[in-house]
Amino acid sequence: MQLDYLLKSTIKHFKFDYKIIVIYHTTGKHEEGYKKLINHYSQNPQIEFLEREPNVLSIKQKITWKKEDKHKFLKQDNFKKLLEDTLEQTEYELVMFNTDDGFWLEDVTLDFSIQNLIKYNPKSVSYRLYVGKNLENFPTYVKRWGDYYLWDYFFDDKVTHWSYPFAVDGTIYNTKGILEILKNVYYYNPVTLESNVENYAKKNNLFAIGLSPITSKLIGTKLNRVAVETQNPTIHIKPELLNGYYLEGYTLDLELPKVIENSNVVPLNIYILKNNEKLNIYTLDDFGQEVQSNLGIEGAKKQME
Repeated sequence: MQLDYLLKSTIKHFKFDYKIIVIYHTTGKHEEGYKKLINHYSQNPQIEFLEREPNVLSIKQKITWKKEDKHKFLKQDNFKKLLEDTLEQTEYELVMFNTDDGFWLEDVTLDFSIQNLIKYNPKSVSYRLYVGKNLENFPTYVKRWGDYYLWDYFFDDKVTHWSYPFAVDGTIYNTKGILEILKNVYYYNPVTLESNVENYAKKNNLFAIGLSPITSKLIGTKLNRVAVETQNPTIHIKPELLNGYYLEGYTLDLELPKVIENSNVVPLNIYILKNNEKLNIYTLDDFGQEVQSNLGIEGAKKQME
């Protein structure tokens, strides 16, 4: 249901040539939800679904690998290989990652000036769409550059969106440049992809130059959390609940704050829609306001400490 919400906003707001590759992993009742979602978008040539599969060891590997290494390998799947194979095979020179809790707020264009900067500076320049002047704690060192903002990711030692050089949400990179980096980094899911590549980028002074639109175009809607490696705060709307509604024919509709001051937002209201029916399944409460106060890199870091 959340992925469908993201895809709809992408189709509505992207004003340039693109293709979406959905790399997914699912179990139980969620398999039924994905089957329905895949069927819904089966006639859209811009969207393709690739399912993650378990790793398989050869006979030789079974003999030579240590027991603990084999167990660690088999617990993971082929996410790394699937992602890197996708980047190897694509004809697109630029790539952006996203997670399924995102939502595009308004139209997104990609000027040739931005495209060329990323193309000709493959490991130095990126374009981040979830930041802008409208966000709280906007740094003073971020400078206006025509119709964009420009900054140095390594200027500030504090952990902020403007000092975090790699993200799996709403940031455009050079495809070949990021692929070369990914091949040198160990990761096995989106969480470890972001954390390990971000550490690698800082260690090697990569993606130092950041660009963004004047106001942010993308937000994260923190309804729930499925990754065990992160402690990002959410309002705990169970994925099983949303999946059940989706299988019954409902779609998602969020009422968001009129003024966006954070890259992650707790909705004012969560609705589900089917035909002429509109049901409210959540209204912002005291707990939701507390979660909102902890959202963002700084808040999540504080909560983890």
